[in-house]
Amino acid sequence: MTEVADLTIDELLLGRTERATWKVREQEIDAFAALSGDVNPLHMDAGHARANGFSGRVAHGYLLGSKVSGFIGTRLPGRRCLLLETSMAFPNPIHAGDEVTIEGEVAEVWPDQNLVRIKIRARAEKPVGRGWVLCRVLS
Repeated sequence: MTEVADLTIDELLLGRTERATWKVREQEIDAFAALSGDVNPLHMDAGHARANGFSGRVAHGYLLGSKVSGFIGTRLPGRRCLLLETSMAFPNPIHAGDEVTIEGEVAEVWPDQNLVRIKIRARAEKPVGRGWVLCRVLS
């Protein structure tokens, strides 16, 4: 089982940064398609994806988004996190076999409200995700 961080609002100082890596697998794309119902051929058919200018099946943006959710819930801030809001952009596609580094950085803290905004960046060979999350840090 993955170890889960247990950070309090007082430990979430501006600039605190955590990173995690994830290697995209075909099975994850298949499982996410089954869960979400998004069976667009860009995700499911390598030939169709290649015919449209991609190197292979394109992983769902929100598969990356789900990995960001896991990062927030286990790394920064971890077990005390209640995810309230998120904004994500996916500037470049990811494919099976890509290794993605997800980075979170504490950008704003409102200790009186137990809120923290975390800037999110995800990168493979190019930037593949950027945005932020707003979390309530439970006491």
